Amino acid sequence: MKKIAVALLILIAVIAVSLAQFLGNAEQGVEMILESELLRSRGLEAQIPDDSYYRFLDGRVALEIALRVPGIYGAYYFTPGGWTDVLIAELVEVSEAGMRFAKDWLGISVNEPLSFVFNATQPDSDHPFPIWSGGAVLGTSTYISMNTRRMPALIVHEAVHAILRYDERLSNFPMTPENSRWHGAMFLEEGLANVVEFLFFAEAEHRYYLHGRSNRRQVAENYLHNAALRTFRHNDNFEDEAEFGTRYPELMSYETAASFIYFLLTYHGSVEDFLRVFDDIDLMEEVYGRSMDDMIGEWLAYLDGFR
Repeated sequence: MKKIAVALLILIAVIAVSLAQFLGNAEQGVEMILESELLRSRGLEAQIPDDSYYRFLDGRVALEIALRVPGIYGAYYFTPGGWTDVLIAELVEVSEAGMRFAKDWLGISVNEPLSFVFNATQPDSDHPFPIWSGGAVLGTSTYISMNTRRMPALIVHEAVHAILRYDERLSNFPMTPENSRWHGAMFLEEGLANVVEFLFFAEAEHRYYLHGRSNRRQVAENYLHNAALRTFRHNDNFEDEAEFGTRYPELMSYETAASFIYFLLTYHGSVEDFLRVFDDIDLMEEVYGRSMDDMIGEWLAYLDGFR
């Protein structure tokens, strides 16, 4: 636990330094983005915030804000630059629909709007948070930063993390070894976030990017399993114990964990069954009648046939 606490303190320090550097270099003043007919037509009240900074980590760091849009499920903040009214409206719409979908799917009541902060990076500019290339959750605040051409990617994935943090849900699934470059990643949760994002995308009628892909033909029923097979090849079947450990190494990635979860949901039990195991993996045999190792073996055999 001490090592985890130290790692969290280091992460917070890195975030604080990155934000301080970004804010120190930011141009003075806030770009004014006018409320549009499109926003008004959807019942969204856009406004320039009185406080022009969104404060992370209990107010210790702040990010410059140009526009705030209050919604039902979220409060949406936009940093200066790179926006159009149409894109702002789309991001809010996807966020609202995605938040509703995610909380209903997870069965978690959220009694207050959760925060989303959107930052539009430019191709010729440095990323304000160099430790992230896309999105992150700090408490129940979601931060997404990428080129506007890729938005609205990651919204639902990160919303799942935020909702779980709101409900103080944390799986006891093992992590990779301490010296692994992946140590600290909660892969069962990452896989769950990928699955919910995939299911939302499959039902969405509006334009939406799944991990940056806009071609709906690439998102078929077998998408998650194909992604897992590619990851097995890329990681040499997870045979590197120093990287992936010896406890369920096959699930130590976003893609393979998502494929495994989707397999369980398709062939073994309900969402509620899986969430019981998510909360406590020691309940695997009680819930599914098979050990984790046996169920992973069944899933791997399924993937072999799928291949």
